[in-house]
Amino acid sequence: MADIINPLNIFIAWHSSFENGRNLANSIFSYYNHDINNPLSRGIGIPVFFRTGQTPLNIDLTNAEYNAVILLVDDNMVIDKQWEKYIEEIFMQVEKFNAKSIILPIAISDNAFKLSNRLPTKNFIRLYDVDSKKEDFLLSRTTHELCRLLYNIDRINHETTDEQKSPPPLKLFISHAKEDGVVVAKKLSDYMQSQSPVKTFFDANDIAIGYDFPEEIELNIQTSVLLVIHTDKYSTREWCRREILLAKKNNRPIIVVNLYEEGEERIFPYLGNLKTIRFNKDLEDKIMYEKIILITLKETLRYKYHQMFVIYLTKKFYINQVEIISQPPELLSLIKLNSSVNKLTIYPDPPLSEEEIDIITGVADDMQFYTPTYIPLLKEKGEYEIHELSFLDGLNVGISISESRNIKELGFEHIHLQDALVEFTRYLLASGASISYGGDVKYDTEFNFANILFDLATNYQQEHKRPSDQITNYVSYPIYTQISTNLLAKLSDVARFINVEPPEGLVGNHDKIYKGETIEDLYVWSRSLTLMRQRMNNDINARIILGGKLIGYKGTMPGVVEEAYLAFLHKKPVYLVGSMGGASKVIIDAISGGKPEELTEDYQFMNVKYKELYTQYNELAEQNKLELINYEKLISFFNDVGIEGLNNGLSIEENKKLFKSTNTTEMISLVLKGLMAINHQN
Repeated sequence: MADIINPLNIFIAWHSSFENGRNLANSIFSYYNHDINNPLSRGIGIPVFFRTGQTPLNIDLTNAEYNAVILLVDDNMVIDKQWEKYIEEIFMQVEKFNAKSIILPIAISDNAFKLSNRLPTKNFIRLYDVDSKKEDFLLSRTTHELCRLLYNIDRINHETTDEQKSPPPLKLFISHAKEDGVVVAKKLSDYMQSQSPVKTFFDANDIAIGYDFPEEIELNIQTSVLLVIHTDKYSTREWCRREILLAKKNNRPIIVVNLYEEGEERIFPYLGNLKTIRFNKDLEDKIMYEKIILITLKETLRYKYHQMFVIYLTKKFYINQVEIISQPPELLSLIKLNSSVNKLTIYPDPPLSEEEIDIITGVADDMQFYTPTYIPLLKEKGEYEIHELSFLDGLNVGISISESRNIKELGFEHIHLQDALVEFTRYLLASGASISYGGDVKYDTEFNFANILFDLATNYQQEHKRPSDQITNYVSYPIYTQISTNLLAKLSDVARFINVEPPEGLVGNHDKIYKGETIEDLYVWSRSLTLMRQRMNNDINARIILGGKLIGYKGTMPGVVEEAYLAFLHKKPVYLVGSMGGASKVIIDAISGGKPEELTEDYQFMNVKYKELYTQYNELAEQNKLELINYEKLISFFNDVGIEGLNNGLSIEENKKLFKSTNTTEMISLVLKGLMAINHQN
């Protein structure tokens, strides 16, 4: 499997003392990559990396065709000499890539212009000047720039937007019914042409509200975006319906602005399967128009990114005769696809649910429909070809994804781990696998993984199965004593809960033991957690590991390390994703022949309480003929296992790629490929 190069990488850099920096960075991530709290939304899927802290990680511009560096410039960054040097290094990097990499400086305060003489003030996006909806303003301006970058148009000058150095690549047509949509269409067009910088992307002359759109679109179909003003009369007008059909048949970006007064007798069926926004008349016109512009730019960017990524992947993996569609497949798109000699169609993430796939393949049973993530699996050197999205049926996969202490040093944040958890879960379920977790299914208070699990499992559940048939949560003592009956009832349709009883003779005061304040209580925790992990290890067919605590845990050793140890001990296939650090990276170092300090007594004994537990545990373990905690022996065991001992259906080279990959598509594709090989052998 070849290394995957993205069409575009986005880097967000901010000073660690900028209080709102992380919130802004998370919002930008959710907008351009995925909204982790809305897992069934489409998203764009552009990789977004973070750079912050005292010594931010260097930015590598070789992992994408295009790159954008978003600098959140506040007063702290201006006065920090280290950041001045860091930004100078970014400039040197960007200069090497000429027009294929850009820096987007965001002025958080008016002092931002003092940052560097090399940053022309005209290039700043002036966030401090915006009174309200700052986030929308920021996203609109950055999306505008990213669209210009991918469509190869000279960058906008934020101080003067009148100059147009190169012609725009796209035409924007505002489709409306003359009877009840012309007023909004005209106002929106006037606003775009007179007050919005969008005119430097869609030329003012191309923001058209004419009535001969079908004629125009047939002449200019490859450079058209359709913005629909969907009013009560819209679907009753022949020209409007034709405009929708022409745009859809020619796979163009379409955005629908819902402007109902009372509703329609019959909505035009082909207005479905599209990005929509409700026109809120309670908002000031300017704010509403800016929201429409933002949605339009985002959909245009998503369309371009998807096209570029699929073209790249199909060439990279020698997949020929492919149709690329910018929306999930529907009956209308089958008209064109059925007449094509290409029987493989790639549509945007996320993958369709089983019922939608059944409808589509019921009409076109000789065609196959996949998202970009599946492309590396479709045919590699003629070895594999997927015929249906149930190729992991029967596999039970354990997932170990948790906090990593050094994740920030590696250019990631907690949101990246959460996104990886959601995306791995999505693709495992969509491919037919069942999933097992250990511990608290809620994951944390801000990230309600229970709800997300339910949405994903419901969306991708197989026929005659409930979500709880595909999700199993193993809960050790004393954790399960703290879960209320009410909460268990609420989660009963989300996951199957297996409460693993503690070893005989170790039950006591549940509340006291749960607090873990004494060494005796921590001993009960350790024995109970090990038993839970052993039980789960017996039930799973493979394990995926990403991140993982190395200190601040309860147990005989870091939990993820113990899960890897048990999996190796019993010859279970293991997949190690190392880019986000933590226990997974330490295990990778160990099986690669290293002796990581994190797996030494000296490192672990920095926690004085753990040192006490270690001593007492080993004394009792000797008396009860249990395995002792022995880090020297553990390292030696991992050394002996080696990369070959991963036993996961991937080659050594493929595993090394998985160890280092920062690309979620590549991570998931590699894991799916290995799991497919295992299931194929079985």
